[in-house]
Amino acid sequence: MTAAMADAAPGHTIVLADGNYSIGKLNARNGTAAAPITITAANQGRAVITGGQLEVLSSSYVTVSGLKWTNSHTLKITSSHHIRVTRSHFRLTESSSLKWIIIQGAPSHHNRIDHNLFEEKHQLGNFITIDGSSNQQSQYDLIDHNHFRNIGPRATNEMEAIRVGWSAISQSNGFTTIEHNLFENCDGDPEIVSVKSNDNTVRYNTFRTSQGTLSLRHGNRSQVHGNFFLGGGKAGTGGVRVYGQDHKIYNNYFEGLTGTGYDAALQLDGGDVDTSGALSSHWRVYRATAVNNTFVNNVSNIEIGANYNLAPVDSVVANNIVVGSQGKLINELKSPKNMTYAGNIAWPTGAAVIGVAGSVTIANPLLVAQDEVSRIGAGSPAIDAAVGGYAFVTEDMDRQPRSGTADVGADERSTAPVTNKPLLPADVGVGAP
Repeated sequence: MTAAMADAAPGHTIVLADGNYSIGKLNARNGTAAAPITITAANQGRAVITGGQLEVLSSSYVTVSGLKWTNSHTLKITSSHHIRVTRSHFRLTESSSLKWIIIQGAPSHHNRIDHNLFEEKHQLGNFITIDGSSNQQSQYDLIDHNHFRNIGPRATNEMEAIRVGWSAISQSNGFTTIEHNLFENCDGDPEIVSVKSNDNTVRYNTFRTSQGTLSLRHGNRSQVHGNFFLGGGKAGTGGVRVYGQDHKIYNNYFEGLTGTGYDAALQLDGGDVDTSGALSSHWRVYRATAVNNTFVNNVSNIEIGANYNLAPVDSVVANNIVVGSQGKLINELKSPKNMTYAGNIAWPTGAAVIGVAGSVTIANPLLVAQDEVSRIGAGSPAIDAAVGGYAFVTEDMDRQPRSGTADVGADERSTAPVTNKPLLPADVGVGAP
């Protein structure tokens, strides 16, 4: 294998028969879009990397497919582009902190990690880390259709399933897309996914019984939409936590989450610096837009400014449905500056209260349980009731089109095909379509 990797050229395929292998570096090997270099198992999952370390260095258009990884070293993609890691099973052998896959170096871009299974991580480090150079994150990378499961126990820091960027490069633009992934029992870090750069998209993922949140920890202008957060009543399960400027959070569904504060279903948090300061700080929220989300029976649904001293500024919470039986459905722990509430429908039951005055309609949205989520039923007051214009909200959580005056909440009542739904193990990973 070593000789074949050293001589790899466009269109070459290196096929690994069943068995155990030690792997090494692939250096300055460049395929093309039409003729990539491929390293693949003859039979999926039966070529096992038990030793060595793969670093794809200064290379392009390389696909690594179908392998099982049980070795003890990080798979590195360094200063490379159009590298794909697919249909592989990662269950690395750990004795101390270990990142499993890292994308790094200048100028890395357009790499893809897809249709893999990552499981049983119990030491510090991430399943996937996207870094870059000293001042620029790797750009336009895609993480999709992976199954992440069983990471923990809970650590204070440095045990995310995915980390995108880091503090020192958090003002660079990532343009990373994380989509169609399933996270199950990802309990390692308070941030299941930690986004630390600008202009990233997290969409169409499912988070099941996972402690912590998807955190927009640093950076600006990211979008979080079409995700399902299903806590199942498990302790510490959360949704989305936000810092920074101009983020959009829409068409997400949150149910059965038990977290509060850092782990609330939606936390538009306070900051400890304003528009300048240490890059590792919690930057004040400006102009966050949280619209057309649905919250069902969470311990804490929408929280504003639970932590730190600088409340959010010029933000919007509109056209959301919030149903719950405890606490304040919208909980301002700090008074935001120039917050807009509009078009929200809240239905407090049990001991719950609305929590804010004005711009919230108290009405039963007539939700109907269907396929693990609750959608608006016939005659719901949410139908055609959205207010304001949010041009980016063109579809709902099911990826059905929004038409005319949109419905309130994540669901648009529609007969169009449902093409986005809560993911199951069969929908992702090595054997998925």
